[in-house]
Amino acid sequence: MVRTGSGGTRQDSRAAEAPWRLRVLVRTGDESASDGVAPRQAARGGPRTRVAGAAVLLSGGLAVTCAHVVEAALRGPRREEAPADPVTVDFPAEPGVGPVKARVAEGGWFRLAPASDLAVLRLTGPLPPGTSAAPVDATAPRTDVPVWVFGHPPDAPNGVWARARTVAAGGPQARWLQLDGDDSPGARIEQGFSGAGVWDRHSLKVTGVVSSVLNRAAPIPTRVAWMIPFALLARSSFAPLLGSGVGPAGAAGPADPWDVVNALLATGAVTQDGGSGLLSLLPGHIAGSVPRADRPRLQMFHLVRRCGDFVDGPGELVRAVRELEGETISVRHFVDAARRLWPDRLHGTDEGPGHHG
Repeated sequence: MVRTGSGGTRQDSRAAEAPWRLRVLVRTGDESASDGVAPRQAARGGPRTRVAGAAVLLSGGLAVTCAHVVEAALRGPRREEAPADPVTVDFPAEPGVGPVKARVAEGGWFRLAPASDLAVLRLTGPLPPGTSAAPVDATAPRTDVPVWVFGHPPDAPNGVWARARTVAAGGPQARWLQLDGDDSPGARIEQGFSGAGVWDRHSLKVTGVVSSVLNRAAPIPTRVAWMIPFALLARSSFAPLLGSGVGPAGAAGPADPWDVVNALLATGAVTQDGGSGLLSLLPGHIAGSVPRADRPRLQMFHLVRRCGDFVDGPGELVRAVRELEGETISVRHFVDAARRLWPDRLHGTDEGPGHHG
């Protein structure tokens, strides 16, 4: 149980529940990269459980962690390109629930500055009852704010809370945010906290994930760590999932085809089948003229470009995406990007000129 002390408030109870917490487990020798569900024996607390780090559950079956956590889970080296193999995640807030597999989402590998060490995962199994997406904030992080972090150090793989305060930007990467642990006798942020959500006790939201710690053991262990603010993803296709209200371009200016591609991939409409379902919903004169590509991202670029060649193409694309995914936040962001790319054919709340009553 988390002790809040005399200064504890309702917000501490909300942090302690944290149904958005995930663990990323190290692959075991009996796991197959093609398995849909991870072995239950690695789920919790047993001697075979090895934890690579933590992750934060987002909406739409996505989660965010550090890229180096994914690499550690796969027991492999640093990778500049996203790995294709799945990792195993489980749910510390839901004891007894088996783990599921997750893969890096399309466009979800951030090994370049400013984020430099983030990975967005797509879970391939159903979420257990009781879990929910984290309340997140991707606005510019504030300094001198008390935060809580739930990590999984080697001596406590089932998890422990640590308390800290935000300091200022800097450290291993110029736009990461330093965290200083408080003076309490509780846990410090250390190995096993990478990817853990940083819970802001003022905003009651998760503002980023722990990325690195200053490993200095003498004369006393340091309490310095760094986090990657979600604000560094505000220009990515995942911005709608982070509550930032900021699109990939950071403003409501004109879009280019890649803006629309990124927003389309974030909807999830192409992740399961590479886009074949989406193509099947388009009229034959559009779908039949789209060049085929093996990579979903390139396939969607061809699709977006070809839709722009037809008067009814943009409206038909928006209609098809809505038919597949409904009116989610990510779909609304996609529609906004499409309207900025094709303002003469998409406007107002309608799909396009061909769909007006």
